[in-house]
Amino acid sequence: MKKTLRTIAVVILATAMLSSTTNALNNSSNNLVEQPFVLEPTKLVTIRPPYGFYVAPIRTRLAKSEVDIVRRLQNLAINWESASPPPTNLIRWRIEPSAANSPTIALGIEAFHAARAFLSVPFNDATRSIVVIIGRTQEFLRTQVNALGCQPNLALYEGAYIMGATICNRSVIVINLTGYLFVRSLSQKITLEVEHKTEPPISATSYILVDRNLSGLAHEWTHVARNRLTDGFIPDNEPAWFREGLAEIVSGLSRVKASNGRMTYLHFHVIRLRKFSNWPNSCGARLTTFRGNSALPGGCEYLRGAAALELLIANYGGLTKIVSLYSHMRESGDFLASFKFTYGMTLSQFEVRADNYARYISQAQHYGK
Repeated sequence: MKKTLRTIAVVILATAMLSSTTNALNNSSNNLVEQPFVLEPTKLVTIRPPYGFYVAPIRTRLAKSEVDIVRRLQNLAINWESASPPPTNLIRWRIEPSAANSPTIALGIEAFHAARAFLSVPFNDATRSIVVIIGRTQEFLRTQVNALGCQPNLALYEGAYIMGATICNRSVIVINLTGYLFVRSLSQKITLEVEHKTEPPISATSYILVDRNLSGLAHEWTHVARNRLTDGFIPDNEPAWFREGLAEIVSGLSRVKASNGRMTYLHFHVIRLRKFSNWPNSCGARLTTFRGNSALPGGCEYLRGAAALELLIANYGGLTKIVSLYSHMRESGDFLASFKFTYGMTLSQFEVRADNYARYISQAQHYGK
């Protein structure tokens, strides 16, 4: 299934916590020596998506480097143990009755709790209660946000909550279930009729859309947790591809963890980075191009960023290094300086390596054709 950038423009919007697990990356975090990227031998894989409708077989060919990265991130997902379990009394739920019994929301909340375990952080200046607002109607969402006294800028969306957003200084998560279920492009209007349509069964919905829909809460929570790692400070030079790529990958890890074996990291990688869109061709510019925000929400920084963060987490120290990066940033106030200090290379040097990885993803996809 191929989608244009306008279709993925409404892709889920939504960093990590020190782990006491020493073998989460199968000991790869202790060996940060640069390994060359390898296209061959490629591997043809077949998956059976755990959720949603699909026509079998779903196959794709992975580069050797992809296979290695998927294995490491699978190990991380299943072995991760939070150093400090997240407190449950910080979450204040506001769920519209029409969304309360949604199977999509139920699965999304499971992934959300897994994300909180991945990303729990010690109490700091940015630790405060988080309000999670989930609804089917714009009226409910606006009423709940207005009651909190904050005024988010929704001009880009013509005043509407489209899908997921983290607003009010990263203290409120808003999920519009109607958008996830029925919106397919930014040109599509959310009408009262759509808001009252019955939620289609997950089994009758494309597995690609189901995967996107289940990821929203965990993705948005990643933005909240990242904010806490630096006590609410966000430097101007933190790349958009890093921010959104981190949220994408943590959301995938969280769903693997929450599924208790039903979903693997291979499922996530194939569905999101291979089948969700034709991003290797649509987003073929260098990664450095996506340091700034796209003109449209949900642009190339999401999936190009996801591929880059896959590489960074799997091959360069895991989530603990991500936490170290943000810890150093609290003192430096500069993302570029903290990245070089943490990883021993400049951001530009890593972006070149990430571009190579993305190129191998594209080449393997067409291998033998």
